[in-house]
Amino acid sequence: MNRRHFLLAPALLKLARAQTVELPDMLLNYFTQRFRNEVRPTSQPREKLRQISGPYPSRTPLKPQVLRTTNRTGYRIENILFESRPDFFVNGNLYLPAMPGPVPAILMPRGHFDPERMSPDYQQIAFDLVRSGFAVFSYDPIGQGERRQQWTEPGAAFDPLFSTSMEHALIGNKLALLGESSAGWQAWDGMRAIDYLLTRPEVDAKKIGLADHSDNGAESSILCAVEERIACAALHAPRFSHRWPPDPTTWIVIDDTQEYLPGAAANGLDTPEIFAAIAPRPLLVLVENLDGGFAATAELLGKRHPRFELASANAAEDWPKKLRLQTVAWFARWFGKTVPALAETDVIPELRSVLRTPNPGKSIYTLIRERAASVPPATVSVAELKQLIRPFSTPHQTPRILSSENVGSIRQDRLQLPSEPGIWLPAVLNHPAKPNGRIVVYAAGDVTALDPTGGDDDGEPPPPDRTAPRLAAKGFTVLSVDVRGIGAAAPRIPRRGFRVPYHHLMNRDMAFDMMAWSLNDSLFAMRVRDVLRALDFAAGTGDEVWLAGRDMGAQWALFAAALEPRVKGVVTQNGLASWRMLLEHDRYQQASSQFHWGILTKCDLPQVAATIAPRPVVILSPADHNRRTMQLTQAEGIYRQNAKQGSLKISVSGDIVDGDF
Repeated sequence: MNRRHFLLAPALLKLARAQTVELPDMLLNYFTQRFRNEVRPTSQPREKLRQISGPYPSRTPLKPQVLRTTNRTGYRIENILFESRPDFFVNGNLYLPAMPGPVPAILMPRGHFDPERMSPDYQQIAFDLVRSGFAVFSYDPIGQGERRQQWTEPGAAFDPLFSTSMEHALIGNKLALLGESSAGWQAWDGMRAIDYLLTRPEVDAKKIGLADHSDNGAESSILCAVEERIACAALHAPRFSHRWPPDPTTWIVIDDTQEYLPGAAANGLDTPEIFAAIAPRPLLVLVENLDGGFAATAELLGKRHPRFELASANAAEDWPKKLRLQTVAWFARWFGKTVPALAETDVIPELRSVLRTPNPGKSIYTLIRERAASVPPATVSVAELKQLIRPFSTPHQTPRILSSENVGSIRQDRLQLPSEPGIWLPAVLNHPAKPNGRIVVYAAGDVTALDPTGGDDDGEPPPPDRTAPRLAAKGFTVLSVDVRGIGAAAPRIPRRGFRVPYHHLMNRDMAFDMMAWSLNDSLFAMRVRDVLRALDFAAGTGDEVWLAGRDMGAQWALFAAALEPRVKGVVTQNGLASWRMLLEHDRYQQASSQFHWGILTKCDLPQVAATIAPRPVVILSPADHNRRTMQLTQAEGIYRQNAKQGSLKISVSGDIVDGDF
């Protein structure tokens, strides 16, 4: 394909317009088709789930402590601490009935809501169970209640706007860079809680139950599926139907890293398979209503799970009375307890000061920072980068030419470029009046910015990006491309809720990334592949090909240049300097959808830049974890140890238009 192909007759232009795709729906349709083509339910859900929810660490001493005992009529409450990992504490309250043991014990993690385990509803369900002869261990998962991890950086104040969901997302995204799942960390805490319960002589080791009230049920269903010492479960899980393919009316809620496992869909693990992995142990699932596919899922599970029951329970609070009574009756039925008529006696909630168990250990941010000290490897090869990005080749497709017009002295051809089946990239080819024989492929994007077009938040529109026409004015032919989900290819749908200043953690871009992770892919890798396809097109013009990237596009450009030897050099601006920086600090403002699962176990951006040598790499205004331009000495310290002499130039100022092409 060369420039002559763009001098088209009006009839051809009309034909091209008729073939255009609906870009706002393109990416969701693409994922929907992949799920339909690639996902098949597994017949071994428990084994698959264990594989992808790990790796789990070795068991270390629990070092349990009973910090306080509160005696009440018919039962007592102990304030408990133990270490699930060295110097990483789980805290909770153990309710013990005043009767001869051993007795069945119910594990009860705090559900996926902001209040802590000490809320009145949680105290009431614990009281209902202990009054019925059960021991209850109620604890806070990571990022909730007394295990809100706070900030460890000196002088950093905790932000009340930073919800538990936001903390889950922040922690999960950081762990993803190390190739570990937040869901696996949560499950491990539950396993160690069972280890602790089995040290107590009051507990019947063969009668351990799990009760959870959450707005998703994901963490507890994973724990129950992989932990066979749980003999019976009662889980509130309103999102009980299939996750894949995504529902086009609710897909934007698929954005919390804690709820998803890498490769889940690729391994045939949808919600029904995870629940089926609990069989043949008794399982009660309480849903808010039976609409939205719940009944069909229940019918499927009923055929695969002989001790499964589904109950409807409208729930607008932590543990509504209906759920509490159903839960007590379920455990009584399967653990052989004779419970009096299920009429609830209200309990006077304990003061939080009575139940509190201060957590003295390390925060998860500290543990992550310690892990960051050992990654990444010193070097990475191009072959290893190919394994991460997985460049592909597809049958040739002709680009779609939408229009051509003159803007001053520059002619602009508006195109759609084929990337892979179902993906077309909006692009503009800028022809200079006096071409210099070089073509620059330019990619940019910033999903952390305010979006006035129905996106994440309200705000003033950003100034138009004039990089391409300014470069064309200097004699460069410029192919400006929007990768999937960016710019003209972005979905026009508002984000649920108002999440400033943390919308970069959970937004529609992260929803797409969760879909990609479930397929053992990543949105970041897909976008690098899109840039590579744009490079294929640019190379067909016969000009010398250069790459440029701004903001998120800086990372795509570095990877594409490393993978494509036809690129003569690359210039980036405002790009993240290092993924490792995100682990070395508690908070970050970079786009979480730029993370590739486990990338830091393979490489960081400086190692990628080093593979481009001896071709020139120009890095302008490199950004830190909070998107601030770094000082020159700091940036050079990160890059120089990996750069080949003379191939890298770093500046904390300047613009791509003035770059050294």
